Amino acid sequence: MKHLDCLHIVSERVVLKNQKTGKEVEFLLRPYRKGDEDGIAECVKGEYGESYFKPQFYDKDQIIKNAESMRYDFFVAQAEGKIAGMEIFSYFQSGGDDYVEPASQILSREFRGYGLSKVMVKYTFRILEKLEPSANFVHAVTFHAFTQSTCERMGMVPVGFRLGRFLTERMVNSYPKGRCDKYSEGILIRPVRKKDAGTVYLPKELYAYGKKIYDRLGIWYQIKTEPEGDVAPCMEKGEYSITTDEKQCFTSVNIIQYGKDLKDRMEELIRDYRKERYWCIQIVLCCDDQTVFRQYEQMKEIGFFFTGLKPLCGAHEQFYMQWLDDWELCMEDYVLTDSFKELRADILSFYEKRRGFPE
Repeated sequence: MKHLDCLHIVSERVVLKNQKTGKEVEFLLRPYRKGDEDGIAECVKGEYGESYFKPQFYDKDQIIKNAESMRYDFFVAQAEGKIAGMEIFSYFQSGGDDYVEPASQILSREFRGYGLSKVMVKYTFRILEKLEPSANFVHAVTFHAFTQSTCERMGMVPVGFRLGRFLTERMVNSYPKGRCDKYSEGILIRPVRKKDAGTVYLPKELYAYGKKIYDRLGIWYQIKTEPEGDVAPCMEKGEYSITTDEKQCFTSVNIIQYGKDLKDRMEELIRDYRKERYWCIQIVLCCDDQTVFRQYEQMKEIGFFFTGLKPLCGAHEQFYMQWLDDWELCMEDYVLTDSFKELRADILSFYEKRRGFPE
């Protein structure tokens, strides 16, 4: 995958009209340059107060450090001498992954109503294609459908959910919260360089879901629902990457090397996190490896359930499972596009059939 530094990025000017007032404003869309950090922080504060889950976006020095790193690229919309909006690219190139996530689009309230969000997405997505990752990846909020619908118009395909990512009581923004104790996100994928998923191993109960998603992605694949021949033995102790967000009560687990101790390790996490309500654990399983059948059953036994695919994001095909503590999911309150509504019905069926919870 290329990096932004390797590309010649052209700024764009566009005149937009406010839908309510009729006022016209010229916006300049461009990559970040030093000096934008104060305006970026103001955009974040204006929408989220002090509650945004990326605290580094409030700190001028941290914004500069991130913007100049190889982990992020920042883009802004400038108007009337101010930063009217921002967006970032997050780069993922580890553990076999190779994808870019456009994220954190935040607009100044002063410049709402101009259609700036859609224009920024079109501008940044044209740049995304030039980077040639395996795939483009988006986490879209579920308290409004603007990001979902815009990404779908850009050819992205809904593939699943990341449930319970944000604790509602600790977030401030301008959208209704409904009954949700925690905010969730919808996941969208667009194939870029990777057009062949190869052989994907999915348990029989996931076959229909998997076929639907891979067909919509329009790439080559074949699904096997049973092991073929002998499954290679696994290690006694595996290697796992565990990332925890204490503030939002959310933990992500990636399997670096599967071991027989996976179930024990996850049960240990559950015991620890049941001390505090609202916790979620998300685990990513590789489904181009036949041991996934064993892993899937082990996770189901302790209350994990399927929440969607992570296709085409690198060397491995993957899917998500999650464990949720004893709080009401309230997916019915999500604001979703039709495609995501269909996936919501699928995921709720897995949620309602989960085993091992409560004990």
